[in-house]
Amino acid sequence: MSTMHDVAQRAGVSLKTVSRVVNEEPSVSERTRQRVTAAIAELDFRPNAVARNLRTGRTGLVGLALPRLTQPYYSTLAEAIMREAERHELTVLIELTDGDAEAELELAREHGPHLGGLLMCPLGLSDAQARTVAQTVPTVFMAERAYDAPVDRVAMANQEGLRALVGHMVSLGYTRIAVLGADHSGRPDQAAAHLRLAGYRDGLREAGLPYLPELVHEVGTADWNREAGAAGVRLLIERGIRFDAVVAFADSMALGALHAVQEAGLRIPAEVAVAGFDNIDDARYSYPALTSIGPGTAQIAREALTLLIDRMNGTATADTSRLIVADFDLTVRESTLGGMSAWGGA
Repeated sequence: MSTMHDVAQRAGVSLKTVSRVVNEEPSVSERTRQRVTAAIAELDFRPNAVARNLRTGRTGLVGLALPRLTQPYYSTLAEAIMREAERHELTVLIELTDGDAEAELELAREHGPHLGGLLMCPLGLSDAQARTVAQTVPTVFMAERAYDAPVDRVAMANQEGLRALVGHMVSLGYTRIAVLGADHSGRPDQAAAHLRLAGYRDGLREAGLPYLPELVHEVGTADWNREAGAAGVRLLIERGIRFDAVVAFADSMALGALHAVQEAGLRIPAEVAVAGFDNIDDARYSYPALTSIGPGTAQIAREALTLLIDRMNGTATADTSRLIVADFDLTVRESTLGGMSAWGGA
């Protein structure tokens, strides 16, 4: 089936120009209008319910609210969503919130009336605030925290992924597995950290290994970045805590950990194995290449847009909430296997 993008290519015009023709807007020359109309006829293009309303009104513009773009996962997710949105002839407006509840709420209040829908990675919203957002604009959360609000949510398999990662480490003979990124504050905005720590505990329990608090490191920052990962490993070494593996709650921290382990003169993975979570592109090109959990970013983008379009078209029940948990995969590389190919790591 032809898309608006196909029509734009055939007519040699932009996607927005096709949108203007489809919606019978006046700001298109007659010559261009005829060219687009001919391409529509040749391709037998039939605008869907969303594309028919792709004006400056609510339906064609989708907001994407992210805490920050400095963390590679969020920038990767943003690209996946924009590519998926293009398939549906939707335009994406990206806003940064720093994970602040008031910023997240104000974004919905200020831009909601002009948006067809909103995709958000909320960190600070309370249940009441989440309810307000959902009532202001059709909304889908991409979040690990569950909300008592009528809002659809797409989440990662945080706990299951970490359990699999610990199981992989144990299967290779590692038994003193340090973890970077834990949070013991109980704050709702740290739901991902809580779930990943629970998965770490699950993996140890299944392997019959004890949970050792001295191996669990809180990074003390909202950013799971390289600096935090390196600092965590250095602290373990300074304290004389023995460990033979490191599991970081984000690849960025794992890359910092790789640096600090090698800085200390330890061989990876002969003396210390390292693994992360997110499977960002940098994981393939680190030295050694990083074993990581892929959280299904493309699926998260696809499912979130599907749920949102349902909301935008009025085909989803307003007072209910739906949850989709994306599939994860474990990509094994040299940081745990030392170049062995038996696991088919990429």
